[in-house]
Amino acid sequence: MNCVDGQYITDILPELARHSAKHEIDIDFSNGQISPPGEYPAVLHESISCWKDWLPRHIANHRLEPERLSEIHLRYRLVKMGHEIIVTAIDDRGKEHEVFVHA
Repeated sequence: MNCVDGQYITDILPELARHSAKHEIDIDFSNGQISPPGEYPAVLHESISCWKDWLPRHIANHRLEPERLSEIHLRYRLVKMGHEIIVTAIDDRGKEHEVFVHA
C-alpha cells in the first residue's frame, strides 16, 4: 500500500477522479505530471516523487533496462462497477504496453 503521512493514496484517488471532467486521473511517472491539471494534495505529489525515484530500480529488478521505457502512466478512473487502474508504458520501439491492475 502506498501511504504518505498516514494517508493511503488509494483513498484519495476516488474523490480526485470524481471531481475531474472524465472521472479519471492520469499520472505520468516520466515527468511527474498529473492530468487533468489542477490543485492536488501535497501527499499525492510526494507519493509520485517517491515512485518516480523508485521506478527505475523496480524496472531493473524485472531484468529490463529502464531507459528503454518512456511515458509510464498510471490511470485511475471511475467506472459503473467501481474503478479501474491501468498502467501503460511505451518502449523504445514505440510499442505501447498496457496492463490492468487489480486493487
